[in-house]
Amino acid sequence: MAVTQALILAAGRGVRMGPRGQSIPKGFIEVGGQTLVARSLARLARAGVRDVIIVTGHLADFYEQLPSVAGIAVTTLHNPQFAEKGSFESLHLGLAAMRGPFLLLESDIIYEPRALATVLASDHESVILTSGPTGAGDEVYVWADEAGGAHRFRGMSKQRASHADVPFGELVGISKISAALARELVAHAHQAKPDSDYESAVVRAAGDTAIACLRVDDLLWGEIDDEAMLARVEARLWPRLSEID
Repeated sequence: MAVTQALILAAGRGVRMGPRGQSIPKGFIEVGGQTLVARSLARLARAGVRDVIIVTGHLADFYEQLPSVAGIAVTTLHNPQFAEKGSFESLHLGLAAMRGPFLLLESDIIYEPRALATVLASDHESVILTSGPTGAGDEVYVWADEAGGAHRFRGMSKQRASHADVPFGELVGISKISAALARELVAHAHQAKPDSDYESAVVRAAGDTAIACLRVDDLLWGEIDDEAMLARVEARLWPRLSEID
């Protein structure tokens, strides 16, 4: 089934960005003269996505005033508890608006077109995209078990020592969520602590629904959580990304 919907989680306060995070949401950080969210929307449109919901919180008016993007309809959904609860609250709100399979993205990432193409080309109903080691700092490691020629998601954590074996890859922040997995995420909502992030909800739901893990070892991508990560993206990643942007 073609995936034409996407959900972008963009409610975070950007505390680690310091003064920059107080003045703009992380999705409005500019790299190469374009905001992260504008570049992501353009990539989604070119990949065939037609409907995008952005769950907002911190400085929501930025997203509410986004310029239109050709070929794609963008709707915002406000999370009024963005300051008290974790990112799973935003995911939970967004799930109610999804119909069928959809892409789930974080708002503070920059990535090459191959990221979306890899996820959308997969025959698996639910997919988590990973990369090889980035050394970027603040990595989320993903573990998977080989099964029938594929890799089934087993867990993820920022603590590499949380599992005895070597991680399968690093979480990119782009996933494909099937209708079945979405139902499991809703069913597990009552178990979530107020500050739960969406990753922990996926870990719980994966016990009941298979999620495939894909890895692109040399994927060009980066997350921007603080000024050091922004500097890394600008110095090391953008020169290469700009050649294919």
